[in-house]
Amino acid sequence: MNQHNTDSDTTAKISVETLIEHKRRSLEAIFDAVPVGLLLIDENLTVIRVNNAIRKMVGKNYTEIINKSIGAALGCPTIVTEGKPCGLGRNCTKCQLRQNVQKVFETSQPIYELEFQSNIHFQNKQELPWFMMNIKPILIEGKKYTVVCLDDITTKKLAEEKLTETMEMKSQFISTVSHELRTPLTAIKEGLGIVLEGIAGRVKKKQKEFLNLAKRNVDRLNMLVNDVLDFQRLETGGTKFDFSPHKVADAIREASDTIKLFAEKNKIDLTVKLADDLGEAIFDRNHIIQVLTNLLSNAIKFTPQGGKVTLEVIRQQKEIVITVSDTGMGIPKENLPKIFERFYRVNRPGREIQGTGLGLSIVAQIITRHNGRISVESEPDKGTTFTVCLPINPADLDTCADETLEKTIGE
Repeated sequence: MNQHNTDSDTTAKISVETLIEHKRRSLEAIFDAVPVGLLLIDENLTVIRVNNAIRKMVGKNYTEIINKSIGAALGCPTIVTEGKPCGLGRNCTKCQLRQNVQKVFETSQPIYELEFQSNIHFQNKQELPWFMMNIKPILIEGKKYTVVCLDDITTKKLAEEKLTETMEMKSQFISTVSHELRTPLTAIKEGLGIVLEGIAGRVKKKQKEFLNLAKRNVDRLNMLVNDVLDFQRLETGGTKFDFSPHKVADAIREASDTIKLFAEKNKIDLTVKLADDLGEAIFDRNHIIQVLTNLLSNAIKFTPQGGKVTLEVIRQQKEIVITVSDTGMGIPKENLPKIFERFYRVNRPGREIQGTGLGLSIVAQIITRHNGRISVESEPDKGTTFTVCLPINPADLDTCADETLEKTIGE
């Protein structure tokens, strides 16, 4: 081999080493630049490398972290108080970091998005910190390592706790106010009834008009209070459901009979079609009747006089399918995704329909508690169809397999 070839080989070797060193430095720069904490840990559970985010978390220099056990690197107080090495202290079995890193080495299976509150490490913070941890096994030059990613989510968790506390206070306030309103409303309603019936004395025509106006507004307020209480109980899980076998046709007829006079008053043709094979299903009878009367009354309210409302019920495999169709004013396409949201009401120029905006949200929650679903199709000036799918047995989750479960309740 001549001198020229030797020099060429040496130059090539230097170039490769320079390239490798350049790539190594680039990877280290990227490693350090990542805003979440990263640790590289070997099979002895020794910290081989960390990034700047970890250094800031523990408030140490790199020399105090690198080539140390997990506990020593992250300032575990047990090591100091007990004088025992990492892994032998009484709190070591509670260390989420050490236990999960060891698990990844043993199983070679990664761990993703594990949230935990650190009761051992990172004690230099005002609040016990929360982390989201991801652990990934890797091979470097034939040796096993794990890369641990620690994302400090303490601020997020504190915000969630505050939000939960605020929501509970709001819930208690609404429930308290609603309950307190019920008693005087009942007294006012009974008093108006007594006066309107003439029990307290003769009522003149003009007086009767104002009394009827007052009674209608009391009824509206009473409906609002009841809807708010129903919604609040459903949302917080305070409503008990009595799931037991019932004849489907009997519940349907009770709901349609309840709404029949309302349909006649509004001059709406109400048609009920029941399949012969409906049989029995397991459901909460009162709540399903509430669902049906709500859907039927809505259909009647939004259908002009002379229109038609149809209630059809069939049995389809493992579920009862209920459709409520009307020939009314319909719902604009852009409003359909919001129709089940709380307090949402469709803007209908020229026709203001009284209501709380909670009815369909309550309906959706009741259906969800039955492991069913509800959907809506509509076209302005042509009508609306609500479809409810109720499993024969709510415990059977394998229903509607051929259709996509739709999100029915707004955030």
